[in-house]
Amino acid sequence: MIKVTALGVNGAFTKNYHNNFVFELGSRKLLVDAGTTLRNSLHGAGFKETDITDIFITHLHSDHVGGLEEFAQKCKWIYNHKPNLWVRYDMIDELFEVIEKGLCTDGLTIYDYFTVGILGSFKGTGEFNIESHRIKFIETDNMHCEGMTSTALKFYDLNGYNVIYSSDIKNLKDSGLIDHVNDSTKGIFQDCSLVPNNVHSTVEEVIEYYGEGNKNKIYAMHYQDDVNAREADDKYGIRFMITGHITF
Repeated sequence: MIKVTALGVNGAFTKNYHNNFVFELGSRKLLVDAGTTLRNSLHGAGFKETDITDIFITHLHSDHVGGLEEFAQKCKWIYNHKPNLWVRYDMIDELFEVIEKGLCTDGLTIYDYFTVGILGSFKGTGEFNIESHRIKFIETDNMHCEGMTSTALKFYDLNGYNVIYSSDIKNLKDSGLIDHVNDSTKGIFQDCSLVPNNVHSTVEEVIEYYGEGNKNKIYAMHYQDDVNAREADDKYGIRFMITGHITF
């Protein structure tokens, strides 16, 4: 079983909550991205900092990593809690540069705040395990914007099905994500925009890319604040995520 909770589903400049998610995998909870709204969205979804056992940051825009420093400070100094931080081997220097200036004072290092798991790569993908769940990371560098290291994720359940999480992608056609979709794919969490822009695919591009046969698997996220999710469901024939959870 994979329980997926959307802490927020909106973009960088939202008045609501950033597009950050929690994946419950057995007894552990993986936080995927930690934007600046995390201090409110995590509690709003019913989680405490100490509930989060694992963290993965897909890329380094502030709506995905801007809340990680505060989260780490709370975990260490208030709760004496040390979660696992999973990092792609070729992103570790970039991530540490973003967060260590605020954390690494008085002789402390990132390793005082997190148990860091450095992930290797093989032909663009690599894997790690959380309990009985296998997680494959899919390199999508430069697909969101040029010069940005970024990562999509594919979650495998023991029962044989899988769930895909795109993070942020504009250049879908070169991402290779469709190659990871099969009959066992139960959900595709895909960022999409209802207006054309330079860093996210439009909803029309998303539907064209995955095809009519996969529309029932698509869960749209990272969309504009003024979108009525249920009206958008009816108009486009895919599901627009709202804050809350879904279980596969």
